[in-house]
Amino acid sequence: MSDLQCAATFVLVPATTALGSLPDVRPVALHAAPGAQEAAGAVAEWLGLPVRTLRAATPGELVAALDELADEYRGERVAVLAPGELLAALARLVLPEGADALVVEVDADGHRWARWPDVTRATGR
Repeated sequence: MSDLQCAATFVLVPATTALGSLPDVRPVALHAAPGAQEAAGAVAEWLGLPVRTLRAATPGELVAALDELADEYRGERVAVLAPGELLAALARLVLPEGADALVVEVDADGHRWARWPDVTRATGR
């Protein structure tokens, strides 16, 4: 049975390129993995949002952290900054071709991953 609630959408970008990657994201919140807090401070100021730190140092921990946040952000888009190495490792696990940045929709049915900004596979549009 499909989940009747809207999915939470997380846009994961490398901390080194985040500012240039976020103009069209329009997130309601900003989260940063360890190693991305410095860049997150500048992005938070630019977006006018507070930054929340994720306790996620591995791809598995990052996915678990997003799962925990999904109910809080149903129907909304959240920006997540991560060190490039962490994001690359996650991308290799979830997409055969890998990616520099990712978008994932999370709901009770699971995860739908795509490259950012190519969201056609995640959204089905």
